[in-house]
Amino acid sequence: MAANPAQTLTVSARDVADRKFDPSSYPHQHLAVMQVAKIGTPDSQIPLVMSAVEMLSPAGWELVSFTMANRTVVAVLRR
Repeated sequence: MAANPAQTLTVSARDVADRKFDPSSYPHQHLAVMQVAKIGTPDSQIPLVMSAVEMLSPAGWELVSFTMANRTVVAVLRR
């Protein structure tokens, strides 16, 4: 992971999908799962972000917001 999710309150969807993020050790109530489209359009990242949301659901996380801006897709979750 490039940054500490507990400090940035964000995690990449790729880190969630690759199981590099442990939701049980995350100390906050809200989390932003994000992914930047390096090639193509941001909507190409929707499947990855939504897969990450689905993977976090059994750990008690619930999707509260979803947005795309520029080349970034962000899903905000609450537990």
